Amino acid sequence: MDRREFEQLARGLRPRVLMTATRVLTDPEMAEDVAQETLLKLWSLRERLSDYQNVDGLAMVIARNKCLDILRQQNRVYRVPIEDVEAMSPELSPMEALIDTESDDEVSEILSMLPEGQQVVLRMKHIEGMEVEDIAQLTGCTPNAIRVTLSRARKRVKEIFNNRD
Repeated sequence: MDRREFEQLARGLRPRVLMTATRVLTDPEMAEDVAQETLLKLWSLRERLSDYQNVDGLAMVIARNKCLDILRQQNRVYRVPIEDVEAMSPELSPMEALIDTESDDEVSEILSMLPEGQQVVLRMKHIEGMEVEDIAQLTGCTPNAIRVTLSRARKRVKEIFNNRD
């Protein structure tokens, strides 16, 4: 693939990569960095891109993995100060909000114990609400492979959750 072909491909991919990164990171500047890094990675793979059935899916997986790397590096924990709980959600008491935050932390911890592929597919399905067919298209896998991965990930989450004490 020559430079002109890659530039044309990148023009089409960049908005989708940026949107995906923005959804995961919520910080536009960091999402912009991820989009740039993803395109650089694709540029380094340009000679082998013809080997991939779905370059769009490859780009999304690269972007998602870069986002997950950033989140891991920052070890982000979303905590809400008790004073802000009333303003955010008047139907929740401060104690309920604290329990909810702790539950989210526990879920994040359990998800981090899964293999990266299972983490990505599980997040796409249950956190982002994507359909199996859309996940399959983005990742370049078959819908059946995504269902199997989801099943294994759910089973593993259940095992981890039941063994915690």
